Order: sequence, then structure tokens, then C-alpha cells
Amino acid sequence: MTTEDADTEKGMNPLKVVRRLAAAEGYLELGLPNYALTELNSVTDPGPFIPIAELFRGEALQAQEKYADAIEPLHRAAQMFPSPFNQRALLALSNCYRHDGQIQLADETAAALDMPADVPVGTKLIIAPIFHMSKAAGGRITKNQN
Repeated sequence: MTTEDADTEKGMNPLKVVRRLAAAEGYLELGLPNYALTELNSVTDPGPFIPIAELFRGEALQAQEKYADAIEPLHRAAQMFPSPFNQRALLALSNCYRHDGQIQLADETAAALDMPADVPVGTKLIIAPIFHMSKAAGGRITKNQN
């Protein structure tokens, strides 16, 4: 058994967790929330990656139009990520509140989005993937690609 495959005494191997989370995010980008949830459900202990796992779980449920179910994991993710890194979770949370008929909470959540002071008014927010997987053979990122 390699160290890559072995789970630690305190939980899952961090490399295995990152791979599962990256796969979940990839499935979300492809519009396959069921597969994303399968990946997320296989992570028994995300360790320090809990905020990312919660964000992806909420986004997968949102993609399935299970807005009420998505609210709690998105709320946890928005609380765990420091501002301004919680904006992706806040935007999704606001959308879920709106679809769930909780318009006041949707508006309050949208108003909580913090743009850095040096960003010009009217600038659009771009939501980027958390994980970037290399297109090199085997999908491994080398020292030269970092």
C-alpha cells in the first residue's frame, strides 16, 4: 500500500481528499451534480477542506434544484471562508434563498458581498474554479507548472 492510497489514523489521506474534491468540482462544471455528490459522499473526513466540501455540496444540490437542501451547506461554507473568499458561497446562497421564496434573506445575503476597496464600482465578479488540474500526461502538476 502506498502513502497515496493509505488513509491516515486521523482521517482520509489529504491527497485523496483533494482528488475527490477536484473530481466533484469537475463534475459540477460539466453539469453532472449527481456524480459530484457521489464524489463528495466518498469523502469521510475532509479535514481542513471542509469549507470546500460544503461549498461543492451546496452547489451540487443547487444544480439539482434542491434549493432548500442547498441552503445549509452553502451557509456553512460562507461562514467558514473568510471574506472576500466567501463570495462564491454567498452568491449561491442568495440564489437558493430567492428560489426558496425567502426574498428578504436573498437580498440581505447579496448585500453582504464584500468587494475589496480597490475594485472599481460596477466591476463584475468572476467565479473561478478552486482546483486547476494540469492537462499534462497523468494530470499531475509538475514543479514547472506551479
